[in-house]
Amino acid sequence: ILMSHLKCAAFELPFEEGEVFTPDITGQLLDFLVEERILRKTEGKYFWMREIYPADEVSLRSTAAENVVIIDTGKPEHRVIGEVDLFSAPELVHKNAIYIHDSIQYHVDELDWDERKAYVHKVDSNHYTDAITKTDLKVLDVLQESDPETNRYRKFFGEVAVTRVTTGFKKIKFHSHENIGMGRVYLPEMEMQTTALWWIFPDEIFTDPYFKESVIGEGLNGIAYTLSNLIPLYIMCDVSDISVIPHVNDPFTHRPTIYVYDKYQGGVGLSRKLFDIDRMVLRAVRDHIKSCPCAHGCPSCTGPALEGGLFGKTSAMKILELLNLDAD
Repeated sequence: ILMSHLKCAAFELPFEEGEVFTPDITGQLLDFLVEERILRKTEGKYFWMREIYPADEVSLRSTAAENVVIIDTGKPEHRVIGEVDLFSAPELVHKNAIYIHDSIQYHVDELDWDERKAYVHKVDSNHYTDAITKTDLKVLDVLQESDPETNRYRKFFGEVAVTRVTTGFKKIKFHSHENIGMGRVYLPEMEMQTTALWWIFPDEIFTDPYFKESVIGEGLNGIAYTLSNLIPLYIMCDVSDISVIPHVNDPFTHRPTIYVYDKYQGGVGLSRKLFDIDRMVLRAVRDHIKSCPCAHGCPSCTGPALEGGLFGKTSAMKILELLNLDAD
């Protein structure tokens, strides 16, 4: 992101040697651009020297260098209405998806993966689509962790490798959130290296016979569902900017674990921001679930009981209460 900013800024006005765009690394990046023959350094100034307009290569919606172009075929003169980054494309513009752009609904007729083009037409649909994805995470490096004596859980922040594949989608009715259909998606796996926060819940929380493995899984899924809807309110991002992944027996931690990762290559600081306020967010999740009048979970709290399981809400509440979130 910073490199793209520097390119666009240098095109508009040459940088002077020693000028600081951001602390510490501005000079290093400018010198790197000189080595790549993108800038030319003359008399203490960095000048743009390429023929292209750098802003044409920068997306305002994503950090990815490669995007999928969305083309409206509703009229004889086809027109481009937008782009999505390659990592998100299988989730947002797979075949038969409902894509919303400028408050207008579009049906995706075809996703040409090789050409990086999605063909759509306007519709007036009574539902939206929600992609079904399978995600694998591998922890690459732990950059920060909490004091083990501070909480009844451990929190970590670090770099992770994410592998995700979209396998299908659900048709969700507006207003009622009723699941009215499903479909299959056949697209390749996508890989990304990003940053994440993860919580590890210790074994002593689950000594109660109530906590069978399936019940723990339903509880973690319920917490993750609520987290995905509440976190954006606290770190000021869109729901689609993060992803929350629960694991009953995580292959890295070997404990019940919930990951929250930035859905942008390299990370953009969202999960790091959450690391500092996670206790407040977890309390908000607990209070939100507790205040919902439903019995076993609903779209407003831990997700529909038919999808999350009959123990999703009660197990989620029990786990959150055992974390002693109100303790100093």
